[in-house]
Amino acid sequence: MHVDVSCSKCGQRRRLDLGDPGGSPVEEFLHLVSERLSHKPSFECFGGHVELAPPVPRFWTIHWDTLGD
Repeated sequence: MHVDVSCSKCGQRRRLDLGDPGGSPVEEFLHLVSERLSHKPSFECFGGHVELAPPVPRFWTIHWDTLGD
């Protein structure tokens, strides 16, 4: 599964690989991915700058409308 993500600081946008949900329901898988990103202790942006804070929701905008394979 992939989704487009943009950085609020530098404006770069990339297609992010979320992995394979396997046997999990898609809604549950997406919730776990969002939780993981929200609690990640550090963050390196596509543009190379590093933030000592979780990427979501402060730095990344996840464009859920682009979700797909």
